[in-house]
Amino acid sequence: MKNAAQILRLERKARAAMLSTYQNDTEENAVRLYATHHLEEIESDYWVKNLGTTTPQPLQVLNMLELSPNLDWTLEADEIYRIDFTLPDEVTQYVLCVELDHDESVIGISMES
Repeated sequence: MKNAAQILRLERKARAAMLSTYQNDTEENAVRLYATHHLEEIESDYWVKNLGTTTPQPLQVLNMLELSPNLDWTLEADEIYRIDFTLPDEVTQYVLCVELDHDESVIGISMES
């Protein structure tokens, strides 16, 4: 397992990449799709409980994502970091996966189940 400082740094880079992709890329992308899909599919009670509103904004959804509990921070020599984010309370089977190389540069973001 990586040390806590490195894990925190990787998480911050991944979160920054998700927000940057959402804000700067106006085309349909995995980050936008993740937020809009869940806004359409999840009952309003969930949003009220977690965000205090029946109709949150996509950025509110992205900001409430948490690390998937199934992350493995140990890498083999040829692997990349795959950092999965999901909504709290196991409300979805989908994750937003941010991939970083060994230099900790973002190489991709995808929505996966």
